[in-house]
Amino acid sequence: MSESTYIPLALTVMLGPQILVPMLLITRKDPIKSSLAYILSVTATIVLTTYIYYFVIYTTHFHELSSHGEPIIKYVLACILFFVLIKTVVKRKKITHPPKWMKNVTDASLKKIALIGFMLIAFMPGDIAMEFTVGSLLNTNSHTLVQAIPFFCMVSFIASIPLLIYLSFGKKGNQLMTQLNSWLNTHGYVINIITLSIFIYLILF
Repeated sequence: MSESTYIPLALTVMLGPQILVPMLLITRKDPIKSSLAYILSVTATIVLTTYIYYFVIYTTHFHELSSHGEPIIKYVLACILFFVLIKTVVKRKKITHPPKWMKNVTDASLKKIALIGFMLIAFMPGDIAMEFTVGSLLNTNSHTLVQAIPFFCMVSFIASIPLLIYLSFGKKGNQLMTQLNSWLNTHGYVINIITLSIFIYLILF
């Protein structure tokens, strides 16, 4: 797998509450500061968590385990991605519904916004699955964390989209965000399903 192969997984990481937060942040009195706090937190967290899984797999040599000449980890990854795919289908109409603890994000301090970014990336089951997948694939393909830079950059870019729209269109950006949110609610799950299906195929075949 090439470095660019990891990029689509960034879509699965960010499609959900992770993209809803920056949409809400541009409605605050300090949209730029709060958005930057979130973007930096998300970027730092995705790098840190991916490195942790990468390091654990590397030190335990889990990626080298095999059965009948086939690496066990590829079946583990396929099962994880298939689980996320099924979950995406089941919850396809709720893809951007925020958790209850996230309702006050428009009034939260910058520290709390950074904490929210950390929690969404570090503890959401779908994101954990993607971070573990990237860490595993890096080891399986004898890549270093450097090869995952395109993946990290794409996660950061997606988190930045609401702010970029706000800077480009001003208050009209809020209307665009509303339209984008509606589109994600009806079509976002399709992107996830396609991305996950492709990766399951690449891993198994």
